[in-house]
Amino acid sequence: MHVAARWTWTIIAAVGLSVSPGLPASADLLSSLLPGDVPGYDTQDGVTVLSRLHPGQDPSGLRAGTFQLWPTLDQSVGYTSNALPGPYRRGSWEILTNPSLVVGSDWTRDAFGASLSVLDTRFLALPAQSRTDGRVELGGRVDIGQDSLTLAVAHVAQHEDRGEVGTLATDSPIGFTADNLSASYAATTGRWTITPGLRATNWVYDATTIMGVPATQAYRDRVTLQGDVTLRYEWAPLRNLLFIVRAFGQDYTHTPPGVPTANSLGNQMLAGLDYDDDAIWHWRLLIGGETRSFQSPLYARQNNMIADAAVSWMPTGLTTLNATMTRESTDAEQEGVSGLMLTTARLTIDHEYLRDLLLHASVGLQRADFFQGGYQSGTVAGLGMTWVLNRSVRLSATYDQTDLHGTNNPAYGLIGGYSRGIGLITLRLGL
Repeated sequence: MHVAARWTWTIIAAVGLSVSPGLPASADLLSSLLPGDVPGYDTQDGVTVLSRLHPGQDPSGLRAGTFQLWPTLDQSVGYTSNALPGPYRRGSWEILTNPSLVVGSDWTRDAFGASLSVLDTRFLALPAQSRTDGRVELGGRVDIGQDSLTLAVAHVAQHEDRGEVGTLATDSPIGFTADNLSASYAATTGRWTITPGLRATNWVYDATTIMGVPATQAYRDRVTLQGDVTLRYEWAPLRNLLFIVRAFGQDYTHTPPGVPTANSLGNQMLAGLDYDDDAIWHWRLLIGGETRSFQSPLYARQNNMIADAAVSWMPTGLTTLNATMTRESTDAEQEGVSGLMLTTARLTIDHEYLRDLLLHASVGLQRADFFQGGYQSGTVAGLGMTWVLNRSVRLSATYDQTDLHGTNNPAYGLIGGYSRGIGLITLRLGL
């Protein structure tokens, strides 16, 4: 089938990803870059004693007509045991400055939200590793009877985190931009809700160096289109059956001559449940399959199991235990590698102690299995403590440890080892 015709079928067959619950779309992990403050990117999964609203402790915000504004400033200082993303290791003190602004409407119906954030990271011993990241997003929801239409746009300018499996051992973090447009329409009839949607994202990567040798990353530039239809049946309040049909494709725009293109089209089907047991237990389980075919005959067709599972336990109003597991496919960063299967699992414990002291601990596993052979695995762990001084000021101390291990595939140069620990003291100011 001609590629253009297959793209047309992809769009028509299953429109949308926007606000569908569960697994992030294959080959597009944009959702992990956006904080969920804006309609179209928001989610209620995984609310904990740290992330939930605390009316007596959270900033009051500023009123501007029917809008509420929440400006914040995070100022951090700390030490990283490894500020270099490449094969060499060197520690450095670092200073992070993170101003942000969230705007939300205060309407009885419909909603509008906007978010703006900048994160500046300075490494005192290695100024060349310093960088500035930012994002902006706008979104709105229009209520039409029981139905709702959601539209959202976002621009992300960021650098890749070497602590994730599958990343390249470059001399400095790779910068990239992602521009996203999302739309969905949730139609409700009785206990049934059907939500078609659409997400389109344009990814552009900056050049870098590896062991001092210039290395273009233009081969990773791509446009991704993703669509799905989510069918939800609420057999009881906060207890739902879910069925998702999803289509996706990616078009690489700067594939070098002589290198097989990683252009592909795929489909996913997932089924499961979302179950809330009186706010003490919350279960979500989606399991299904994915098939992905590539334009180049050199890349084999991929058929894989995918899954998204989460359980939250809140035995009291002061403690939350969260466990999550996902298995999904995504695009690879290595040239000549068509993709990988990414499996992640994380356990998180949050506890509210003496009302104004919030404690946090987490541990996680991640593994990337490359379609052309080779793998990389990793462990992550973190500890944190936040002291809420008043509505406008809080002080936190955190430590995060990342360790990556793996095997090399000589044909594609997949490098395994990396280790890093980061300790930070952060002062947050909010109005």
